[in-house]
Amino acid sequence: STTSTNRDDDAAASHKTLPRVTERRPTETGRGGKASDAGVKVCVFGATGFLGRYVCSGLGSNGVLTYIGSRGDEFEYRHLRTIFELGRAKYQFYSSRDRQSMADLIADADVVVNLVGKYYDTKALENTDKFPYLHYKVNTSLAEANVTVPQTIAELCKEMQVDNLIHVSSAAANPNSSSEWARTKHQGEQAVLEAYPWATIVRPTQMFGHEDKLLNWYANMASRLPVVPLVDGGHALTQPVWVDDVAKTINRII
Repeated sequence: STTSTNRDDDAAASHKTLPRVTERRPTETGRGGKASDAGVKVCVFGATGFLGRYVCSGLGSNGVLTYIGSRGDEFEYRHLRTIFELGRAKYQFYSSRDRQSMADLIADADVVVNLVGKYYDTKALENTDKFPYLHYKVNTSLAEANVTVPQTIAELCKEMQVDNLIHVSSAAANPNSSSEWARTKHQGEQAVLEAYPWATIVRPTQMFGHEDKLLNWYANMASRLPVVPLVDGGHALTQPVWVDDVAKTINRII
């Protein structure tokens, strides 16, 4: 019908106005897809994490020049190398406690994506003078990973005049939550917006995928234990989201 045709035309028009790296840009060169040059430079913090590999997959598949930061050695990001065409990705070491190394990673990027975050304090062993001569110390706290690092990235984006900053938070971010993680996620959002008011905040729910720590955890428990522990006796509700859908959303924002 005419009404149906008009709706389809409106939907198509709306679809074309969305900023997408998956569509050829006026300045784009190359054969298209992975072998093309999308004409945009993206810096990704946290690229080696669960969500990061899916975001990088979308960037690499569309010829986006990507700057990938890692706090480890080359084995931390070797699974990302095959995603990109030769010369379309730069891998660089940085320290979240070294502001200059983070600025060097951002360099001339048009868009910065922050995927850095933790669910718990990470700890490391250190020597002590008393028996047993070893002690666990907090290496990276929730506050540092979820608040300090995003704030530093946002400040650098403003100083270096980056076009856009995409900060991934959580739908559970809440200043009044009983969870320290949820509180620090909210504090991180506020710190980012204070330093870079134009930032885009992405707030996904729990993500699931092949390498997740949600459904795989329950599957492992079911295979090892006769009883699987459930939150609130199994009555607690959650609405997980497919990790690739979140990654595609981020790529559409870019």
